[in-house]
Amino acid sequence: MMSVPPAKRVLIVDDDATIRELLESVLRRRDLTVDVASDGREALALLKENSYAVVLLDLLMPNVDGFGVIEKLESAISSPVVLVITAADRALVRKLDPQKIHGVVNKPFDSEELADLVVACAEIKSRTPFEAMAISAMIAGGPFLAWLKLP
Repeated sequence: MMSVPPAKRVLIVDDDATIRELLESVLRRRDLTVDVASDGREALALLKENSYAVVLLDLLMPNVDGFGVIEKLESAISSPVVLVITAADRALVRKLDPQKIHGVVNKPFDSEELADLVVACAEIKSRTPFEAMAISAMIAGGPFLAWLKLP
């Protein structure tokens, strides 16, 4: 099996099958390779096997939740993590270390705008720090709350 470059691979982690399928469809149309996980346990297994340009992560899921994924990946993950949350999850986000999260997207979301954010995050990972800073500034001006760490 031919491996996919990490800059083109995205992991979607959400227990809602409708959201997983929607995001997978939109991101595949953007020429990205997409892996999906329905909970944190599946996500951790995939993260051990693959490198990802971006990880889209729900917080509240069965088995291992988003908090557990972030905790277990504390030092191992180099992929940007973007949380996809409901309004009820906003207070929970404040409990997370902002150094471990690269962005937050609120549900409901515009799938095309979210795809733009994912593509931009993937671009940031493959750019020089100066280029990454410029892309981060453009994202931050958009409809999503995004705080992105430079590579």
